[in-house]
Amino acid sequence: MREVTDISKSSASEGFKISSDTFYMISMIYLMIPVLIFTIGYLRPGAAIPVSVIFAGLTVVAVLDCGRGIAGEKLSCKTYIKIPYKYLIAFAVIALLISFITGVGEFIFTLQDHPYRRAILRDLIDYKWPVIYDYSTQTNPEVRQILGFDGGKVAFCYYFAYFLPAAVVGKLLGLGAANIFLLIWNALGMALTLVGMTYFTKRASFAIPFVYVFFAGLDALPDAFYAVTHYEAWLWLEGYVPCISYIANFTEYCNVFNQVVPCFLVMTLILMQKNTRSMALTAGVLFAYSPWAVIGMIPVAIARLLDKDTGCGRGKHIVKNVLSPVNILSVIALLTVFGSFYMANSGAVEYRGFTISFYEEPLWFIPCYLIFILVEIGAFVLILGKEHKKDPVFIAAVITLLILPFYRISEMNDLTMRGSMPALFVLQIYLAAKLTEIFEIRDIPKGRGIRLRLTGICLAVVLMMFPALENMFVIFGSQLTGDVSNAENIGSFGNINQAEYAEVIKEQFYIDDYGKTFFFRYLAKD
Repeated sequence: MREVTDISKSSASEGFKISSDTFYMISMIYLMIPVLIFTIGYLRPGAAIPVSVIFAGLTVVAVLDCGRGIAGEKLSCKTYIKIPYKYLIAFAVIALLISFITGVGEFIFTLQDHPYRRAILRDLIDYKWPVIYDYSTQTNPEVRQILGFDGGKVAFCYYFAYFLPAAVVGKLLGLGAANIFLLIWNALGMALTLVGMTYFTKRASFAIPFVYVFFAGLDALPDAFYAVTHYEAWLWLEGYVPCISYIANFTEYCNVFNQVVPCFLVMTLILMQKNTRSMALTAGVLFAYSPWAVIGMIPVAIARLLDKDTGCGRGKHIVKNVLSPVNILSVIALLTVFGSFYMANSGAVEYRGFTISFYEEPLWFIPCYLIFILVEIGAFVLILGKEHKKDPVFIAAVITLLILPFYRISEMNDLTMRGSMPALFVLQIYLAAKLTEIFEIRDIPKGRGIRLRLTGICLAVVLMMFPALENMFVIFGSQLTGDVSNAENIGSFGNINQAEYAEVIKEQFYIDDYGKTFFFRYLAKD
């Protein structure tokens, strides 16, 4: 990853200026607040107090150390992000607008996953923590039949940390206030990432929010093919081959904003870090938001550890820095708290195994895989590969995206859908930098090859917009025609409205015999 020493030279003389150290501090506070709320709200005092102190202390140490070099020396030259005010305001407005359009806070027609998001926030507000459900409160007879019990209790388990600040507001001021806060909280996370991306593009540019919103594979091509042939393997826009899918940014914001927004911010910080002494905390905090994304983030984090160009992997300090107290304690604390919490629900990933084993005709996996890779990343590897072919972060991201489709975890394959987010974000940053560079060109060089290359880039960029535009058409069209949103289809996991959701909720969100698990026996409040 190439170091940026100061991007202010390419910006207007007047603007917002923030050091990378201060940006790291603000971002880590944003990411750690939900973690601390979880530890204080979910753990018994004997565990909550020391664990909260550990997380807070590790964050302070990481913030104080983030501006130092590999040997702990104070760097002579600080790095800065400087953005003209018009861009800063535009980034904030775009972040708020995209949060609103994608349904955060439920102020507009929402897409598939929002019934779950709505129920999560409501239950975190209405129930005592830890959230425990009594089967006897289910009033829908079909739901009771699916759940298979008339009584008994189950615990709620999910990576819901992102909702906790809004839930606290909701407990004090009600669901309406929580929705407004969640919208603002989500927009803040998006805006921070947009500002951080400027660190890599070296100048403020509208290419940054454009890529952040519209980045996707060239899903328009298989979708057009399906429109003509109606082939049976097609399930949805990004599910055009069986068992594998990489999801467009806008679709992620619509359905799993609670995972993708913190993931992209964490990745921004990982790529900005100047030393490895707190890498485990910076990268590991993502575990509280999306365990799937952590899987895809690990190769990129390792590439950063070994990246000699940034000084992270040179000489005798590498082992000392990797095995720093912050890194070791971060891994222990995060795995103990969140690892034990997630492991309490061992039945959430019933589908698992090599992807080829889920194909009725195993040989069909080969052409499906090749088509998938070409559609999702082929164009961007061609666009960016020549310039970044020796960049370990780029190489790690591409290799990750090449490997992920070979294994399946969960019915929808969360491993590919969410595990791909970190590596795809690396491509986004480089693409944003490339488009910024193109936009800055005043005199396009002559030559047929150059013009063909620019035409190819423009074509890929136009095609990648298709998933976002289609989702926007559905959202705005449904809003204008008065279609009823599905946000209340569940209502509460403690009293499910529509039976069609009960089986998924039972498998993915309930913990039977939770009192026997390590987390609820030794860590959680009674």
